[in-house]
Amino acid sequence: MAEAKEAYISILEKKLAELTGIEVDQIKKNQFANAADEAVAIREMASYVEGIVVQQAGVAQAGTVSPQIAQMFAHINAELGEERGAHALPPLKYDFNALEPHISGMIMEIHHTKHHQGYINNLIAATKKLVEAEAANDVSAMNALLPAIKFNGGGHLNHTIFWTNMAPDAGGELQGAVAQAIDESFGSFQSFKDKFSAASVGVKGSGWGWLGYCPNQNKLEIATCQNQDPLQITHGLVPLLGLDVWEHAYYLQYKNLRADYVKAFFNVINWENVNERYENARKNAGH
Repeated sequence: MAEAKEAYISILEKKLAELTGIEVDQIKKNQFANAADEAVAIREMASYVEGIVVQQAGVAQAGTVSPQIAQMFAHINAELGEERGAHALPPLKYDFNALEPHISGMIMEIHHTKHHQGYINNLIAATKKLVEAEAANDVSAMNALLPAIKFNGGGHLNHTIFWTNMAPDAGGELQGAVAQAIDESFGSFQSFKDKFSAASVGVKGSGWGWLGYCPNQNKLEIATCQNQDPLQITHGLVPLLGLDVWEHAYYLQYKNLRADYVKAFFNVINWENVNERYENARKNAGH
């Protein structure tokens, strides 16, 4: 099995060199540099959590706990059914290489098993510290944990949605209620595709492009979020379709051509999943 995997990687490396004219060692260096950016962010957040000191009961100061802490865990529970602190890496419903040639298996394996797992590990650590702060009634420490809970909880939630938004042999024509909703909200599918692509390509630095549902107005909207900020907390939209535009998600295959990656993403969108999310969102909103 290991020999077959190494042979596959070797073939991929040769093909990359042929297509790009760049030696794969240099491509790897670029990929590792960009993957390292997220790895550093994950490590820094772990250190941040470790550095928060919970005051003993009677010493801690009272105050108001940010409602976003409870919201973050509520959104995770709604998506995954996970109770606070009981978080695990959700298995993919397809093989790592099943989305090729649009997204390489190597990218999918690293992205899923390393990056996503890193967010989960940090979220569990932050939750443990939160429980400690709650026991001491240390509101200051609880609120100090919010950035870590949003970053790592958002990373866990966003990636979970992202994996289900994709499928092998997907893309193609839209079907179901979401197809009509896209026409009503954007004029046509092509108009939606152009706007979603432009928004995703235009994210400054690292972040996500989203198609979301607005419960109040009963319509679809396109939005972007920085880093791992969750869509629902940031914009009040229910996430239907998310695209990770952190460079680690595409650099090995597309280098700095984010627009090409965004274009390729439309070949693997699981519209059945998007439609199911849309219908559930409308039902929950009473429409």
